Amino acid sequence: MKLKIITGLSGSGKTTALRAYEDMGYYAMDNSPAYLIEKFIELNETQEKPIDKMAVVIDFRSHNLDSNMYESFKSLKEKNADTEIIYVYCSDSMILKRYNELRRPHPLGEFGNVSDGIEKEKLFLEDIRKISDRFIDTSNYTAKELKKVIEDSLEKKDSMIVNLLSFGYKNGISEDFDYVFDMRFLPNPFYIEELKPLNGTDKKLKNYLDEFKIIDNFANDVYKMISYLIPEFKNQGKNTVTIAFGCTGGKHRSVYMAERMYKKLKNEDYIVVKKHRDKEKW
Repeated sequence: MKLKIITGLSGSGKTTALRAYEDMGYYAMDNSPAYLIEKFIELNETQEKPIDKMAVVIDFRSHNLDSNMYESFKSLKEKNADTEIIYVYCSDSMILKRYNELRRPHPLGEFGNVSDGIEKEKLFLEDIRKISDRFIDTSNYTAKELKKVIEDSLEKKDSMIVNLLSFGYKNGISEDFDYVFDMRFLPNPFYIEELKPLNGTDKKLKNYLDEFKIIDNFANDVYKMISYLIPEFKNQGKNTVTIAFGCTGGKHRSVYMAERMYKKLKNEDYIVVKKHRDKEKW
């Protein structure tokens, strides 16, 4: 059986990931102990029409029924060869934000304290994280973007996730960026009346910026750098890299470059995600 085990931190998007697999035809189960999944697989093999692919969320909630989840995960991987453990996580600040928006206490936090719960859950899942096969950081993803990452992961051979972001310096720079390229070396379309209302996805603005000779060399150099560094990131155990392109307002030049790099990278074997951080301000 093709089995996807989704685990990780509360509030990081495990349910969204499970629904994505369900939409792709996987039999989906939430909050089931690993040892019961093992029994389910044994039973499934005796059926006339067995289920051939399943996705299941297994997290700290199973602890009351399974005192040694780590060993149960290992046993499940050993007995079902086509098993992938997917660890879903995000930044502490994003988990805090999501819990505050939902006005819910963290189930592991003392008196519902979210920060306390996050630390306890990280410690609880530490060993399981070590045997996980794929890691997805959802800090900057919407539910729709996470679904796309899950969908692409079935088609791509490489589990590396490359995030391409555009942003405006006037709206601040994030600590989540691994590399930042300043696109303000290009003329600013903001000062051209017919281009000012447009954004970097518009063909007319694209044609204008394409005219500058430096852009081809720059795009090729960035592409080569990404291709060169990805194997090194993987050797260091890193599974996600975020490449950001900034301009003054985050509407014209940075968007144009993120779009251009996405087009250049999207057919590679790794997962490529494109996002325009300041789109709501356009």
